[in-house]
Amino acid sequence: MADDFLRYGDRLRIINAYGEVGRGGYLGVGGRSEVLNAVDNVGTYASLPGQEVTTQWTIMAAPGSTKTNGQIVCSGDQIRLQNYQDKGYLALFSKTPPGDSGYPVATTTTLSDNTIAAAWYVLISTQHKPDPNLSDKNDIYLVATFGPLAGALDTNGVGAGGFTYSVTGARLLNRDGGSGSWQVVKIIN
Repeated sequence: MADDFLRYGDRLRIINAYGEVGRGGYLGVGGRSEVLNAVDNVGTYASLPGQEVTTQWTIMAAPGSTKTNGQIVCSGDQIRLQNYQDKGYLALFSKTPPGDSGYPVATTTTLSDNTIAAAWYVLISTQHKPDPNLSDKNDIYLVATFGPLAGALDTNGVGAGGFTYSVTGARLLNRDGGSGSWQVVKIIN
């Protein structure tokens, strides 16, 4: 039976809320990253045409989770997001201290390096109802932890290489006018 819940194994798009929901663009990959052990750069695209595949992500359980494919994702779960095109995982790179724009974010297939955080806590920020189950159109924050530190997925600065905005791991949650707020959109096959 079809429903609006996002389940492990589902594909989704993640839309940034900088300036208001949808205006920050669709999270996607594009072009090789120069970050050590990264696959592709990550940023946001203003629209879907031409980026239908690069903006698709599969939601997966993080290591140590007891969740399996088909189970509903809940607020507070630690997840992995695998890009549908490059098969890399959305990751925060913490090898060097963050600059003014935060920690680098890219995709990676290197999952055994403790300076790469390829798992994210999903936190629902919607005010609609007290339901911890992640649903289509929920507003969320994504936070990666590494050691005693953390970074929130955030649009930050004008993008390059076709991106509308660059994406970083910010030390501030929702740093600038919705820059750290995201909306999930379930892809129905």
